[in-house]
Amino acid sequence: MTTGRPAPTLAGGVRGVELYTRITLYTFVPLEGFFYLYAVAALSQNGTPPSVGGAGALLVAALGHMALCFATVHVGFSQPLVLRGRWRPVVVATVAAAVVVTVLALLVLPQASPEWIGLDPRSITIAVCAAGTLGALATGFGIKPLTVAALVPAAITAIVRIVAGLSVSSSITVAFGTFLLALFWAGTVRLSMWVLEVVRELEESRAVAGRLAVAEERLRIARDMHDVVGRALSAVAVKSDLSAALARRGDTRAADEMDQVRVLAQESLREVRGVVAGYRAPDLATELAGARSVLRAAGIAVRVVGDVPALVPSQQEAFAWVVREGVTNVVRHSRARECDIRLDVTDGAARLHLVNDGVDDRDGGRSDDGTPGPTTSDGTGIAGLRERLAAVGGTLDTTRSGDRFTLLASVPTPGGRP
Repeated sequence: MTTGRPAPTLAGGVRGVELYTRITLYTFVPLEGFFYLYAVAALSQNGTPPSVGGAGALLVAALGHMALCFATVHVGFSQPLVLRGRWRPVVVATVAAAVVVTVLALLVLPQASPEWIGLDPRSITIAVCAAGTLGALATGFGIKPLTVAALVPAAITAIVRIVAGLSVSSSITVAFGTFLLALFWAGTVRLSMWVLEVVRELEESRAVAGRLAVAEERLRIARDMHDVVGRALSAVAVKSDLSAALARRGDTRAADEMDQVRVLAQESLREVRGVVAGYRAPDLATELAGARSVLRAAGIAVRVVGDVPALVPSQQEAFAWVVREGVTNVVRHSRARECDIRLDVTDGAARLHLVNDGVDDRDGGRSDDGTPGPTTSDGTGIAGLRERLAAVGGTLDTTRSGDRFTLLASVPTPGGRP
């Protein structure tokens, strides 16, 4: 049985989605220049070419507009386009450039005539400029204002064509096409930004959840410390008073009471240490779930295969420590992109395989036997895991093949032999 879904690699997560969205929308901007070629094609087939000066002015305005659209998209990724109720200068410049392109198209390009076949250069230029403008503004504006704004170039296109003597029906059709093109362009960008915003909010939610978990743990420790220390100090105070009163009377029971005070103090110290350390015996199923969460959070694809074997509690605890420390080493001392955890029972022994790629020796993080992974002072490195497994009759083996590292833990099953 396979549990868990592969997590995104290090290229995924918020950074991956943002990079993909940036590249996609940055690519959208040059498409404006490509669609202007349709206006050139329509002009070459049906109309008289404009003057060199007029064509040059229109070309410069179109290039400037594209550059400002690119700048607007870039700013919209990380900053709001409307700050304290006022448009940013780059937004004002982009809209102004769109107006300049529209005006020059009306002045420089020839009017459409009923004899022309297909769309006229003016309509195409206005539609493409509007689509590019609204697409850039979609990085910071909602779809409702963009929809209203798309009506403006559509209305201009319809009026210009009707004034030129074209039929009302064809003018409305072209105006509707202009509206749809601008809205489609803006909607595509807005959808991409919405996906990015959702991913960012999810990442922020995960960070908030982590901070809340820390705060909750602090509250638990504070509550437990209050209960443990308060109860212990109250008992110590009462017994100290009793022993002092007995000592004043020369009663030999004072020594017994002080012995009890010492025992209370030792037990309280042990309980306080347990509260501060948050100690609990690790559970294999819980550690496997935690391993999936930690590895996914680190951008490592994780796969857990097999069921938790039926072992005695001490053996389960030893396996749980192997999972905990092994996963910690994978996250801290490798550049892993994937990690497999497999559990199986064969030949009277339960085995836990932890395999990861991306072994990295650059940080010098190697255990005392030369295998990747730290050896800590409290014995939770490779050597410490061997000691834990040896205490329950198990073994720990490590192998490395290329950039893949395998941690194999084995313990005898109840009634079986390893």
